[in-house]
Amino acid sequence: MILNNKVAIITGGTGALGRSVIGRFIYNGAFVTSTYIVKREQYECLKLIDDNTKCNFIKADVTNEKEVKNLVGVTLKNNNRIDFLINIVGGFTDGAIVDTDEKIFDKMINMNLRSTFLCCKNVIPHMIKNKYGRIINIAARPALKGMAGTSVYGASKAGVLNLTQSIAEEVKQFNINVNAIIPGTIDTPANRKAMPKAKFSNWVKPESIADVITFLCSEGAKDINGAAIPVYGKS
Repeated sequence: MILNNKVAIITGGTGALGRSVIGRFIYNGAFVTSTYIVKREQYECLKLIDDNTKCNFIKADVTNEKEVKNLVGVTLKNNNRIDFLINIVGGFTDGAIVDTDEKIFDKMINMNLRSTFLCCKNVIPHMIKNKYGRIINIAARPALKGMAGTSVYGASKAGVLNLTQSIAEEVKQFNINVNAIIPGTIDTPANRKAMPKAKFSNWVKPESIADVITFLCSEGAKDINGAAIPVYGKS
């Protein structure tokens, strides 16, 4: 129970990775508020949770600051504080830069970077007040090195990584740690459908990433701050 009675906001908790993180957090004693967009995914997630009393779902578009403020407000009303923020909401696109529509560029920036920015901006004041917090953001390999065909996606995730490192320096004096996960290809149904000929056994399991995120929120990781942690599997 290494997260016992702690309070977490997990954005995108109803996705494949998010469900694993919610499960790990509840198993380790945390109370969770998760965002969702699609009602069906919320119900699917609930089926996998051992203790439904420890998880509250809020429909929220985290690219919209008004909805982010509501998310934070409801979490505080229910639990009085926020200890952890796990920013999982994001999106992916590929393609050559000359074939990328401006709307796709805006979508990637909004889903990956704007969502992380807005959630951090609105949660951090409450963490500062409590002089405690752990924030985990999800970046990507192209954030570290540009790759052909992922220019827009990579740029948005590079923004997430730089934002993570900058915030980590801004808030470290308040006992708030901010780190990023750099996942390899995650073994999800959607990825298997998109890449049916790939060797799935080389992909990283959502549960493995969830384990790392859980550790980063534990006291055992109190000295890790501003890190970009690769969780690649064998890919």
